Amino acid sequence: MPLTPSAHADTFCRDHLPPAGQWPDLEFTLPELVYPDRLNCAGVLLDETIAEHGADRPCLLPQDADAQVWSYADLARTASQIARVLTDDLGVAPGNRVLLRGPNNPWLVACWFGVLLAGGVVVATMPLLRSAELTTICDIAKVSLALSDDRFTDELAAARAPGLRIVSFHAAAPSSPATGADAGAPSSPARLRSRSRSASGQS
Repeated sequence: MPLTPSAHADTFCRDHLPPAGQWPDLEFTLPELVYPDRLNCAGVLLDETIAEHGADRPCLLPQDADAQVWSYADLARTASQIARVLTDDLGVAPGNRVLLRGPNNPWLVACWFGVLLAGGVVVATMPLLRSAELTTICDIAKVSLALSDDRFTDELAAARAPGLRIVSFHAAAPSSPATGADAGAPSSPARLRSRSRSASGQS
């Protein structure tokens, strides 16, 4: 099956596909499987759900009963702000891999959507992984940027991943809507903090 042109400026993922002879048969014969040549799945999942069910529909239910429930509007807004930070402030280009680290919580979901909205490729990891395992993942995927829950940065910082930039986030309430002069401007959620690490794990 021939591949259509990719929007990825960084072609790492396509370059490392297995030989075409090892692919499964890809058949998209059902009407619900007919997609345009290009789409951003994060935009589709959020925008179409909001259009059908409304922006205030509950989306993410935190484990802590006292924490705020995220609506689809909260998720879409926070993910969009993360995407703009990734592209405008951190220089993420379509096709770049971004590692995610942390437990399942709304902010990790927002980061997942934010990476996709920015055109990046999510490298999802389990929070129990240690530095050696994270080193292997970073080496295989050629990761240079990681978004991490601020409680889970130590093992990531200790990984031998030259040039890895770690941006930590504090998992709490969703970001607030921009207002006044800030509306429409690139927004950098205050809970994102960046630090660069060398292969030895020193700042």
